[in-house]
Amino acid sequence: MQLYDLHTHTNMSDARFSIEDLVSVEQKQGHILGVSDHLFCCGIYTLNDIKNYLEILQLYPVYRGAEVNMEHRFKLPDSLDDQLDYVIASVHSMPDGRGGFVPLNQYFSKRSGFTDAYSKNYSSDMNRYYLAYIIQMMEKTFSTQRVDILGHATVIPSYDELHGTSFLTQWEDAVIALCKKYDIALEISGLWRAPGVDVLRRAHEAGLKFSMGSDCHDPIQIGNLAYVEQMITELDLQPEDFFVPKRQLSFD
Repeated sequence: MQLYDLHTHTNMSDARFSIEDLVSVEQKQGHILGVSDHLFCCGIYTLNDIKNYLEILQLYPVYRGAEVNMEHRFKLPDSLDDQLDYVIASVHSMPDGRGGFVPLNQYFSKRSGFTDAYSKNYSSDMNRYYLAYIIQMMEKTFSTQRVDILGHATVIPSYDELHGTSFLTQWEDAVIALCKKYDIALEISGLWRAPGVDVLRRAHEAGLKFSMGSDCHDPIQIGNLAYVEQMITELDLQPEDFFVPKRQLSFD
């Protein structure tokens, strides 16, 4: 099966390598590549920044993507949105219960191996509240803004702490139902090795499309789709089970 790495980053946002290095490595690995740097953060803040980002992507044989924070409004003018082949929406912070948000930067850094320490900045007593709010946030985002792929859906500290509970199973099914309702692909993440096989099996049975992504930020992570390949084998996934952007790429 042809592998598509659609969740990647460069030093235009928060990765530690250039787009040239990303393209070179992915081509050697035989992957079809999409670049999905963060918008409205991490170096790409304004509409002019996004315009410049898209102009750079046009110079390479890659799909033009973007990752956005689901908790923020990210609707683009049509002139920019039309240039994007896909949009990944991901949760990068949790509601704090007081009208603000709990940033998850340290959690992501610890879980991905960038750092050894993680100072917990949320209350475990609020775990069910956090996840219930995220479901509401997903519904609002999916129904009002462009989303093609739900990124690293289960990579949330509250999710980790509720492992094995019936609440979490119901939450997973709610995520699957929303993706089905709004025709959104569920990402299988190489970096995070998530979602788990049971979630993916239920999503497959529900008829969801999947998306492949390494979510690379460090050079060693580029093109790491081993977990994706493992899930393809375990679930007997076929090419038609995966989201593929509509535009034809030119490799001239």
